[in-house]
Amino acid sequence: MECGACSGESMAILGAEGRGKPGHTLPAFLEDHGAHLLWHPSLSLESPREAAAIIDRVIAGEQPLTLLCVEGSIIHGPNGTGRFDVFEGRPKRDIVAALCGRAQYVLAMGSCASFGGIPAAPPNPSESTGLQYTNSQPGGLLDPEWRSAGGLPVINLSACPVDATTMIETMSAVLQGGDLGLDRVGRPAMQKPCLSDPGEKRCRTVDKVGYACYGCIGPKFPLPKALFKHRVPAPASA
Repeated sequence: MECGACSGESMAILGAEGRGKPGHTLPAFLEDHGAHLLWHPSLSLESPREAAAIIDRVIAGEQPLTLLCVEGSIIHGPNGTGRFDVFEGRPKRDIVAALCGRAQYVLAMGSCASFGGIPAAPPNPSESTGLQYTNSQPGGLLDPEWRSAGGLPVINLSACPVDATTMIETMSAVLQGGDLGLDRVGRPAMQKPCLSDPGEKRCRTVDKVGYACYGCIGPKFPLPKALFKHRVPAPASA
């Protein structure tokens, strides 16, 4: 489900970012694991009305749902109604909450779905939250104690966007019953800084883009700091 903010994770997992190991795209993942894609807003041929029927079957318990992947912040505005972000006339917030109640595992794809991201920064006019966190505070759309049918909290893949390799490896580990090594804010061991090289835990954004950003994989939006800081190249030596 695509909620508030952008579709960066969808573009990354479809291979648009040009990174990741060979085969680390959503179509390859589905083929490798024999998984059936119920619906994706950028891939599926179903109309919104047909997609709504699929959602209704899942909520009614007529269609199993193994992995629910949510992208974008959960929008509760205006005034707690959720009407800023709707799907077929229903607040997406309510749809996602109902789907979470049916899914074996729930994955928050990106910082927005994980912690609310930039939309949740004060004054937060859209009343945005993450799935199970609001910035660094436990509790968002779901209570801190919430667990999926598979017994796990929301799996938070927080980056902007999450790289394809991290998403594919995490979903594969879930299906294979592997230990995700979730940290205190629900991030799996596969989580790594943006644009880091394979096997690294160091952010490489400044090296590859020329700008350093702050807190992109963390739960707290860094209000006291500028979002981007330009790196001034060192003068050439004589």
